[in-house]
Amino acid sequence: MKFPRLGSLLKLTPPATVAGFILFFALGGTAFVELQRSNVRQPIAFNHAKHVENGVSCTDCHTGVEIQAKATLPAIDTCLTCHQTALTSSAEEAKIRSVAAAGRELAWVQLTQVAPHVFFSHRRHVAVAHLACPECHGPMEKITAPPQRPWRVLTMNACIGCHQQHGVNADCNDCHR
Repeated sequence: MKFPRLGSLLKLTPPATVAGFILFFALGGTAFVELQRSNVRQPIAFNHAKHVENGVSCTDCHTGVEIQAKATLPAIDTCLTCHQTALTSSAEEAKIRSVAAAGRELAWVQLTQVAPHVFFSHRRHVAVAHLACPECHGPMEKITAPPQRPWRVLTMNACIGCHQQHGVNADCNDCHR
């Protein structure tokens, strides 16, 4: 078997490498955006509007939003703070106690996501920049059923547009780590 000469390979490598990177990022970016647009089902039919109407704020359930990089999805113990005993005759509310009795967590599906190579800090956006939750998550206080897809897909263009709108730095190294 005859192997190609090194000189021949080097002539082909740069275009092939560039094409490979373009293909990798195009397919990866498309898959990331499509994943965020897909319909999902949450473990309970959570009614954000009802909870807000009863005085529950975003940070009561999403406890990490002001102090951590990740906002956190509610742990079963967070739900049990109010729902240890039945408040209503709702089958959805009863699911909370059933899941807790089984020693499990609610299997929430995170809807709003950034690409894996992007660092995003909720604390920095909420506690430092004082962005309100609806800026990225939409009018959750009006939603009576779990959303099936993110309100805003957080692409690089969406993030840069928001940074420009609010007059803040959009340096690549702030997010791409």
